[in-house]
Amino acid sequence: MNKLSKIKFVLFNSELFKNTSILLSGTALAQLIPILLEPILRRYYSPEIFGAYSVYLSLLGILIIVASFKYELAIILPKKDKEAANIFILSVILSFFFSIILLIIVLIWKKNICIFLNLSLTYVNYLYVIPLGTFLFSLYQSINFWLIRKKKFLAISQNKFIRRSFEGSGKIGFRFIVGTYGLVIGDILGHIANLVSGVIQAHKSGLNLKLINFNKLRYVSRKYIEYPKFNVIPSFLSACSYLLPAILINKFFSTEYAGFFDLSKLVLSIPLALIATSISNVLLQRVSEKYREKQSFVKEFIPIVIIVLLIAFTELFIISLWGADLFIFIFGKKWSLSGEISEILIWSFSISFITASFTSVFIAMKKIKIYSFWQLFYFICIMSLYFFRKYGFIDFLKVFVFIEIISYLIAISMIIVVMLKYELNLKRSLS
Repeated sequence: MNKLSKIKFVLFNSELFKNTSILLSGTALAQLIPILLEPILRRYYSPEIFGAYSVYLSLLGILIIVASFKYELAIILPKKDKEAANIFILSVILSFFFSIILLIIVLIWKKNICIFLNLSLTYVNYLYVIPLGTFLFSLYQSINFWLIRKKKFLAISQNKFIRRSFEGSGKIGFRFIVGTYGLVIGDILGHIANLVSGVIQAHKSGLNLKLINFNKLRYVSRKYIEYPKFNVIPSFLSACSYLLPAILINKFFSTEYAGFFDLSKLVLSIPLALIATSISNVLLQRVSEKYREKQSFVKEFIPIVIIVLLIAFTELFIISLWGADLFIFIFGKKWSLSGEISEILIWSFSISFITASFTSVFIAMKKIKIYSFWQLFYFICIMSLYFFRKYGFIDFLKVFVFIEIISYLIAISMIIVVMLKYELNLKRSLS
C-alpha cells in the first residue's frame, strides 16, 4: 500500500472523520438556509437595524458564556450517565437564575444601558429579549453536550437544521408584522424550535430526570468546581474578545458602521459556523475518549488539519481578490463597504477559523488553566482597542486584525505544544 492509499485508508476509516462528516453535512445544510436568505434580509432591513441586531447578538453571546458557569462542559466527562445527568440539571438551574437576574437588571437600567452602548432608544425593547434568549440558548447548550456525550452527531445536525429553518422564516415573516423587531423575534423563534427538538433527542438518548437527586447535585458541583473556578472568567473574557468589536464599533463610530461590520463578520464566519464548530464538537468527544484511555490520537488529527488548512487558504484567496465585487453582486450596492471591510478582516478570520477548530483539545485534555491564560491575554489585547478609538474606521479595523493574528498564532502554538507533550509522555510510558 503506497503513502497516498494509506492516507486515504486512515482518513475514511477514522471514526473521528466519520463523525465530523456527519456534523459537517448536517451543519452545512442548516447554514445554507440563513446564507441563502441573507441577500433577501439585507434588502428588507437597513444597515442600522442590522447594527442594532449585531449589538443584541454580541451581548447574548457574551452572557451565554457565564449563564451556567461552564458546568455544561463537564457533561461529557463522567463514565456514568447518572453523574452526567446531574451535571446537566445543575447547569440548567444556574442558567435559569442567571436569566432572572438579567431580567431584573434590564427592567431597572434599560435606558442607561442604551446610552452606554450608544444604542438608539428605538431599540430599547431588544434588551428585554436578551434574558429569554440567554436562557433558551444556554439550556440547549447543555442538551448539546449530552448529545455529544452519546455520539448523537446526526441528531445535533438535525437540531441545527430545525433551528435555522424557523429562524429564517421568522425573520422574513415578522418583517411585515413587527418591522424593526423582526430579526430579534426570528432569532428567538429559532431558539425555541432548537430547544424543543433538542429535548426530544436528549430524551431518546437516555437523559432521564429520575437520575437526579439533591445530594448528587451537590457532589457534582464540588467535583467539577474547576470549570466555574478556572474557566468562567477566562471564557467570558474570550467571548468578549470575539464579540466586543461590534459593540465597540457601535459605541466609537455608529450603529450603521456596526451593521456593515456585521455583514462582513457574518460572511467570513461561514467556515467557522459550518465547519469549525462541528470539528471542535467531534474532537471534544474523541480526544476526551482517547485521553481517558491513554491512547494516541495524532494520526487521526492529521487529515482534519489538512482539510482545515485547505478551507482557510481557499477563503483567504477568494475574498482577498474579489471580496468587494462579491458583496455588491450578492447584497446590493448599499453594502459595498462591507466588501471592503471583508478584504481587511479575512486575514484574522482565516487564522481564527484554524484555531477554533482545535481549541476543544484544551478541554478534552483538561488543560483548562493553560487555555484560561490565553483567553485572558486575548481579552487584554482586544480591550487595547480603546486606545485607538480616535482612529479612522478603516485604520481601527487594521489594528484589530493585527491584534487577532498575533493572539491566534500564540493559541495555535500552545495547542501544538500540549499535543506533542502528551504524545511524548505516552511513548515514554509505553517504552
